[in-house]
Amino acid sequence: MTRVTTPLAWRGLNRCRLWCGAIVLLLFLGLGAAAVDASPLDTEDTKTLEPGQVEFELQGDYEKSPDEKVWSLTTTLNIGVLPGLEVDVDAPFVLLDPDDESTRGGVGDVELTIKYRLLDETERRPAFMGAVVLRLPTGDEDRGLGEQGVDVQPLAIVSKTFGPLTLTLNGGYTFVTRDRDLDFWVVNGSFEYEITDAWSLVGEVVSELSAQQGGDVLVLRAGTVLAITEGIEVYTAVGFGLTGDSPDVTVRLGVTIALF
Repeated sequence: MTRVTTPLAWRGLNRCRLWCGAIVLLLFLGLGAAAVDASPLDTEDTKTLEPGQVEFELQGDYEKSPDEKVWSLTTTLNIGVLPGLEVDVDAPFVLLDPDDESTRGGVGDVELTIKYRLLDETERRPAFMGAVVLRLPTGDEDRGLGEQGVDVQPLAIVSKTFGPLTLTLNGGYTFVTRDRDLDFWVVNGSFEYEITDAWSLVGEVVSELSAQQGGDVLVLRAGTVLAITEGIEVYTAVGFGLTGDSPDVTVRLGVTIALF
């Protein structure tokens, strides 16, 4: 069967390539820098912005599975509201390339994250944060760009720093309101190792473990973060699926810019 690529999809693909090229250029230019805060990981950390601080993030992702390829470009706004309280809004543009269907692109489902750090880290005690993640049905389900209903994910986050090494654990449960048989557990773990003030290595294992049926997702990811200035960080990461229902390969590039 011959695959037909629509003009809209090609425009979306060209946009993704343009942004990814710009991020790669920033990555190679950023070899001298300041503090490091951005992360290419799905594991939530316990850091929050100060009240009134705002960050803009642009992240490009590529995922290859046995039956399709997916490109996405996500714009994120992170807003510090109160001490320890942060609100994040993720809005993706998605481009799907299934093996047996035409390529299609458009707006995906928006995610809203509200997180609050309950305990700051001390010499003996780790930091502890609670978060709620909401997936909103803004993508077109008929075109495979989104899903019906609202997913609700309460999440517990713990992190502890040991010199240049920071370890983080996430545990949570996702309520899939359109079909509760699709509910799943989230168990993630990550590390961040600060090599210099400007350069860190990061890695994680992320999982979605079905609560009712098979189809577990398990991904191993590693990457690096560079700070160009105090207000601009760039990152990249590569991941590999460890189960049959996981993507085979994932590639991520991104940039975070402090606006205020």
